Amino acid sequence: MRDPSLLRALVIRLTVVVVLALAGGYLILYLEFRAGLMGLEGQSIEVQLQDVRAAIVPGPGGPRLELSRPLREFYAQRDTLNGYQLLSADGTVLESGGFSAPYLPLPGNPGDRQIILQRERDPRSGNSVMAATLAFDEGHGTQWLRVVRSLEDTESLVAQLMLGALEELYPPIALLLIAVVGVVVVTVLSSLRSLRAVSHQASTLSLDRLGERLHARNLPQELVPLVQAVNAALDRLEADYRVQREFTANAAHELRTPLATLRARLESRFSAEELGDVTFEIEQLARLVEQLLCLARLDSQEHFQFAAFDAHAVALEVARELAPVALESEHYVTAATPDVSVLAHGNATLTRLVFRNLIENAIQYTPAGTSITLSGASATVIIADDGPGIAADTAATLFERFRRGHNAAGPGAGLGLAIAKSIVERQGGRLCLDPNVTTGARFVIEFRGHS
Repeated sequence: MRDPSLLRALVIRLTVVVVLALAGGYLILYLEFRAGLMGLEGQSIEVQLQDVRAAIVPGPGGPRLELSRPLREFYAQRDTLNGYQLLSADGTVLESGGFSAPYLPLPGNPGDRQIILQRERDPRSGNSVMAATLAFDEGHGTQWLRVVRSLEDTESLVAQLMLGALEELYPPIALLLIAVVGVVVVTVLSSLRSLRAVSHQASTLSLDRLGERLHARNLPQELVPLVQAVNAALDRLEADYRVQREFTANAAHELRTPLATLRARLESRFSAEELGDVTFEIEQLARLVEQLLCLARLDSQEHFQFAAFDAHAVALEVARELAPVALESEHYVTAATPDVSVLAHGNATLTRLVFRNLIENAIQYTPAGTSITLSGASATVIIADDGPGIAADTAATLFERFRRGHNAAGPGAGLGLAIAKSIVERQGGRLCLDPNVTTGARFVIEFRGHS
């Protein structure tokens, strides 16, 4: 499932809002136009009513209509939408002409002889009808004069006008939508630029850069509290990490002297046979202390002196020093002479620890008779063996601190490879296990050349 995108969500939502706003504006415009047209219709039939009212002539049998010639022609037009009616008090049609709406109800109140506008639906035809009705009395009781107009054509005219206008507006509306979407995208991207900058800054934070903090410059006001909370959390983590690192360094430093003193006193009072494995255990404890002290130095901001050196020559020196140990356990260390020197830029003393850890591990964790090969190439030293190799699940966590293989036996705390990796990376290089070998283990150390 694809992760949600803030940019996509904002663009979609703002575009939907714009489209709905345009549709709502069109609807409001339609209703306003329709209401205005209905107002004009009402004024028109009021004028018609006044003209017809002027044509009423009293007579002995009651009033009658004598329309002028223009009015007769107007109401006699074919398919006319206008009509008039003279009605008795009970609604009986006495005279009529033009558009007929005989079933249209009369107003319930004469309205003080004022013109009454009605908008009704003809119960017979179902058409929407507007009527202007006037009550009058010419000596024969209350009678009604009404002028009617069908609104069906009027409403369709409104719809046609609006739809016609909309068709003409299609190109400008399409361009407007494209422009709005473009403005929305640019606005959102520019608004998120500062957030992307902070995200990039956060991605570069590491133990080597614990003192850095996220900046809140140009950030939206709503995100400033989040950045401040993250910075406060980083302050707490840095303080806790410094306390832990200082404790490890101090504890390791303080243990070195007591261990050396203990070993000297034991050796002065007891023979090697009497001590048995005690001396070995003290050596392992001293080695662990040295490793912890080395890790503390690597984790700190301590500056190491870097210089150019031949990495293969350093590895060869370490192999010679460990040759007696290898022969004692029936391991064979061979070295292939590279065509050119493996020049590296770093700290040769620290790099010796890398080679020592890798060769000692090969001796300790492979069976007797295993060959350990040391070779070099351009800016690269390779330490390989033809032992049983390293399982895939173990290889994934091989360089983590205090991690050992499932079948690891013998002394060790799982710090050697972690220290080796930290040393190489501190010098700008890379230490990795070659996953492509089919037999044994092959460690590749890539160094940063002298610049």
